[in-house]
Amino acid sequence: MKKVRSQSFLGGAAILAAAGIVSKVFGAVYRIPLARLIGPEGMGLYGMAYPLYTMILALSTAGIPVAISKLVAEKLACGRPDEARQVFAVSLRALFVSGLGFSLLLFALAGLLVRLGLLRDARAYWPLVAIAPAIFLVAVISALRGYFQGQQDMVPTAVSQVLEQLLRAGTALALGYLLLRRGIEFAAAGAAFGAVTGGLGALAVLAWYIRREPPLKAARVAPAERRAVLRTVFALAVPVSLASLVMPIIQNLDVIIVPRRLEAAGYTIREATALFGQLSQMAATLINLPTIITVALGVSLVPAISAAAASGDRLGLRARMQTALRLTVLIELPAFVGLLVLAGPIMDLLYDLPAAGVALAPLSASCLFLGLHQTTSGILQGLGRTDIPVRSLAAGAAVKVVVTYFFTALPALGIRGAAFGTVATFIVAMLLNSLAIQRLVGFPWDARELVLKPGAAAAFMSACVLAGYHLSLPYLGTSLATLLGIALGVLSYGAALVLVRAVRAEDLELLPAPGRTLARRLGFSSRQGGS
Repeated sequence: MKKVRSQSFLGGAAILAAAGIVSKVFGAVYRIPLARLIGPEGMGLYGMAYPLYTMILALSTAGIPVAISKLVAEKLACGRPDEARQVFAVSLRALFVSGLGFSLLLFALAGLLVRLGLLRDARAYWPLVAIAPAIFLVAVISALRGYFQGQQDMVPTAVSQVLEQLLRAGTALALGYLLLRRGIEFAAAGAAFGAVTGGLGALAVLAWYIRREPPLKAARVAPAERRAVLRTVFALAVPVSLASLVMPIIQNLDVIIVPRRLEAAGYTIREATALFGQLSQMAATLINLPTIITVALGVSLVPAISAAAASGDRLGLRARMQTALRLTVLIELPAFVGLLVLAGPIMDLLYDLPAAGVALAPLSASCLFLGLHQTTSGILQGLGRTDIPVRSLAAGAAVKVVVTYFFTALPALGIRGAAFGTVATFIVAMLLNSLAIQRLVGFPWDARELVLKPGAAAAFMSACVLAGYHLSLPYLGTSLATLLGIALGVLSYGAALVLVRAVRAEDLELLPAPGRTLARRLGFSSRQGGS
């Protein structure tokens, strides 16, 4: 076996974090031109197919890369490279078969869901069929990524992730344009097929890297050994898979409930599909953009909390929790307020559809509460309680079903009711996480730092944004006035944070390396603080 190629732990984490952020940004941004191309109805059809795909994907492959990487790393650390190859070879064969089976299952389910009426718009059949082959590709990819991660070689995973997202975006836009003349459902199917071409690109990259490894035939495994390896892999992967199923299940509940309840409110099937697209693929895309930052924050938060807890440093633990929560509020609160006060103009600017602001305005609160859910989940994971965030999110999902079911059917609310249901999910999950933290180590509540200072800065920002937008609208038009309002919001919020002394040097220390570099360049030091 070739000498193990490895980066340092932090170096490998930085590579994966950077690739993850780039991929998430691309994944969110390309939906903006796609939505302008195929419209809210096409995005609704696309949005009906994607949650079922992600649920089956989570069921079939989530946790597999982590399990393979753990076992491969253990075998290599013990000086048994042949056994590491066995883990990879057995897992690859098993995932090849299971991925193929789950792809065929999605093919079969597409028609069945339409016939049973669970998919209210029969045209969603085509995006489901188009995306089905991606499950097979991702299954094989997950084995390859896990193998490289076990060698502490994060570059193949990072490169394949970025290329996958680039090809997905390019294919979605190209096929969406080319197939639009055949019908909106075929344009949506072309967009969904981007997952397949993205998977092919990622597989090609990983195959190129794997060519430098010894041939697979070098790892011959007896049936008993094969069964033992598979038992170990799936024992490690199943808990992760179950945890990752929560969000896809929530999204699938929306696919089933929201269009039906919109019809109960008096909308036609086509109108309900378009409104669902505005909520799930247009408004939700903007909500996910600012939370990319809190996901990256969580990467640094988990080991920081773990280290403080393991050393018994109660003061350090509380300080790190407080800093993480303060950063989350400082980042997500202005996103919430900005999307709320400029909901219609922003949707007009990005999608040429100001009416979609009806869905964005109530959903904007998800920025804050999803961010706080992610941060409190990171704290609990750092404390070793990975089970609690899953249970909290499941409880939030139960509340969401009730809120969405009753509120969406009210003609006065319509799609707003579904948005309120989503917000309720993250409020409940965040509160349950917070109660668990209070029970375990004490919740670092500080009304002055978490509410008063950020709230004052956000209120000042809101006034500046609204004044700038409305005063300039008669002279600049909607698009330029919206851009001016956003620029004024950024400047006024930053100025307000400085005035109320809401930012501390240690806040930036929890960010990845670019944040620490920024802190030094701005003149922050460990002696500086704010009060």
